[in-house]
Amino acid sequence: MRYGWQMEIQAALNLLESGNAAHRAADSAAKLRTVLRSCENDPHCRALALDALGRALFALKRPHEACATMEQALTLSRGVFGNNSLLTLGILQNFAHVQLESGNAQQSEVLGREAANLCEAVYGGDSPHVAEALLHLSAACYRQQKLNDAQHCLQRAMQIWQAQPEPSPRLGTCLNNLGRIEEEKGNHAQGIALHREAVALRRSLLGQCHEDTAFSLGNLGVALAASGQWHEAADILESALACYARLGRYKCPEAEGYRKNLAVCRKALGQNSPSMVDKTGQKTAGRATLLREIIEKELDMFLATPNQGGTASCQQNPQGFRIMRHMNLSVLSDTTLAHYLDGLRSAAAQGRNVMVEKYARMDSLIPPLQANPLIDEIVCAETAFIQAASARFPHVIRHGGTSAFQNYLRCEAETYSPATLESYAADLRRARQQGRNPAIERFRCLADLLGKPSLEAFEKEAFEQEARAV
Repeated sequence: MRYGWQMEIQAALNLLESGNAAHRAADSAAKLRTVLRSCENDPHCRALALDALGRALFALKRPHEACATMEQALTLSRGVFGNNSLLTLGILQNFAHVQLESGNAQQSEVLGREAANLCEAVYGGDSPHVAEALLHLSAACYRQQKLNDAQHCLQRAMQIWQAQPEPSPRLGTCLNNLGRIEEEKGNHAQGIALHREAVALRRSLLGQCHEDTAFSLGNLGVALAASGQWHEAADILESALACYARLGRYKCPEAEGYRKNLAVCRKALGQNSPSMVDKTGQKTAGRATLLREIIEKELDMFLATPNQGGTASCQQNPQGFRIMRHMNLSVLSDTTLAHYLDGLRSAAAQGRNVMVEKYARMDSLIPPLQANPLIDEIVCAETAFIQAASARFPHVIRHGGTSAFQNYLRCEAETYSPATLESYAADLRRARQQGRNPAIERFRCLADLLGKPSLEAFEKEAFEQEARAV
């Protein structure tokens, strides 16, 4: 049976956990002081109450008093119950956290190492308790820029959690933090890969739009931006911000930081896109310029395409064409776009109109233009992506039936050069390996081009419009 004072301490802690607002923390501290006055001769009660009071004082932004109070709790517990007691262990861990958040990373590390060693002695080296202690210790090491020590703690914690019967969300924390460490060591590719793992894991365990998923998406976006991968970085950051918006946390500090990074990406894409180098070693246009040239060449060919009965209605809306082609091309790598532009230039020099060829193939007016097996691979991959995307956003992403979608894509792909097909297929393989869906990325781009806050908001709007129409 729980003693009365234990219930009082728990009630005080519940106040802290309900939001840590100043008045709640003050009420919690008052309750705990009352408990302390009533149990002067009970060391167990006093140690727990002092520990809890320290946390309340920290919540009141009185770190010096908090640390002094928790040191009293630790000294009392060590003296009465010993260094190896569970009570001492709990106080050690709480004290280490308060020291860290108070800016005393060195003292936090000392306490954290003792707590990790004690956890191992009490629970065994393979216990999740040890992994949790190592995770907290890694934070103290990281704050001191002891990156190798922090990395070692995280790697060992991961090994413990990976050995458990069920995957732990804490693995996502480890992956995220390891990614940050690799970035700070200058290993950007490794950092990005770890952030991708964190995103995939958190999506699997927590869902597409959990706060931790949004955080990992944001960190991945920042890492991509730092390495100059502006386009993907912008898409990822938009996904993170969409999650925060759905969670009602669009203006939280994390979201504000990611929003600033997104602004940097958009500026880079529009005004300072990274230059590319073609196969001859000569610099080509930046991505934004490249996309504009591709789309304008396509538009010229599209407007010159004959149509039975005169000019088609879609040919009277060039801006709509530009938007849709920008959306479709947006997920392709710089390399693929460069190859595709080369193909368009070559076709124009030969007097060919690839739009005419595509529509003629769709109407079975001409035989297949080529039989490259990469076309089947591309069609199969894109079909799987669009089906998954349509299942998630059914009111926005409608692809008109699998056979029609596949016929359109196959006939367009037949107009591509072998180099374009090879690079395009590689883009899709890479997306699949990274857990990305290019179809969803395309529609996120469309939502942005249309001025929608997010694809999720676009889907909600489409659903509501359809409901009103019924």
